[in-house]
Amino acid sequence: MRVLMVSSLWPPTVLGGAELYASALAQRLKDEGHTVGALTLGVDGGDVVARVRSWPYAMQDYGSQSVAQRALFHAADLARPDTARIFERALNEFRPDVVHSHVVQGMSAQALTAPGRGNVGHVHTLHDYWLLCQRNSMVKRDDTACTSRCTSCRVISGVRSRQIARHAPDVMVAVSEAIARSHLSELAWMRGRTRVIYNPVEAARPRHAHTDGRPISFGFVGRLGADKGIVTLLRAFAAAAIGDARLVIAGRGAEAARIEAAAGADARIDYRGWVSGAEKSTLLDEELDCLVVPSQWADPAPLVVNEARSRGLAVIGTTAGGIPELVAPECESLLVAPDDAAALARTLERFVRSPGEYRPVASALPLDWEGHLLAIETAYTDAIASAKDRANTTERGQGSPYSALPLTDARGSISPSASG
Repeated sequence: MRVLMVSSLWPPTVLGGAELYASALAQRLKDEGHTVGALTLGVDGGDVVARVRSWPYAMQDYGSQSVAQRALFHAADLARPDTARIFERALNEFRPDVVHSHVVQGMSAQALTAPGRGNVGHVHTLHDYWLLCQRNSMVKRDDTACTSRCTSCRVISGVRSRQIARHAPDVMVAVSEAIARSHLSELAWMRGRTRVIYNPVEAARPRHAHTDGRPISFGFVGRLGADKGIVTLLRAFAAAAIGDARLVIAGRGAEAARIEAAAGADARIDYRGWVSGAEKSTLLDEELDCLVVPSQWADPAPLVVNEARSRGLAVIGTTAGGIPELVAPECESLLVAPDDAAALARTLERFVRSPGEYRPVASALPLDWEGHLLAIETAYTDAIASAKDRANTTERGQGSPYSALPLTDARGSISPSASG
């Protein structure tokens, strides 16, 4: 099978987990004997066969841009005629059997309609809220979570939906039930073509239990943004009565300077900067007793929760987004409301008193790579079949733009209410 991945960013140019996942999936597919290419927003890398020019700045540089420049970027994201042209060339030259799109911010809705216009099977994975929110995160400018969609986002979402509806992806994959439901309640064209497939995780060796007498080590691994709850975690850690417990913070982002200052003022805080590969594995395998995922935005499915669970590493998370779906049963009582430093401080204290009580069963993975690949390849097969049916229907001059694919997860049907 020939698969064209579509992702705004691509390793080594990354900002989040979506592009890392897309690249990892590409490698797994190649290992299975498939041929994979990638179409990106102006970045090069392994497997990249086509690029849409990023204007007015490179997407990975958004953090340093003025409000005016960001406004131009969002405006361009509404209409990018060159996306369709570059897509058409990529489809003609690479000749994929199926297109699998991921985060497409900056490419406009053309990235989601071009495969359908060409009658190529199309799977799109919902990693974020781009279809509902111009900032793609349901987070305000001050990094606080939106309680409802603003007028501008509703207008932009409406424009995109009208563009997409007639040539929508054949299969929509949601990385959690939470993000599936949030979209299905708003976007009629998604109903009947959406399924939940959780992010995969490598099986890891179970870690050793905490040794009495050694200070408890809490950890945060991820993007250092206020919406990720890192500021709330710093406040909670400072307020909690947890003795000499440590806090290891690994990542990069807008709050890095604040974290460096906190580490300078409190010897218990260890700021590592960005970690990946073996360094990240060592941190999760050997150093931490509990991972803290204090997201304040509706985080669809933070992969680090799965990575911790596969190791038998306890997780303190929030009730935001897909986090409650992913934490191990042993850790469900550690869930706290977003942006509640006092509740988080009490939960840190509770963990310190009895760390062994919250140790997950490491073998209970949400979804391993073998199961994930099977689910994704099934989605590809369904999308290809849907595209063939669509082409035949078009030739006959009849039919509906909506497919009839059921809402399922990787194991089968989920609750009918999820289909709206």
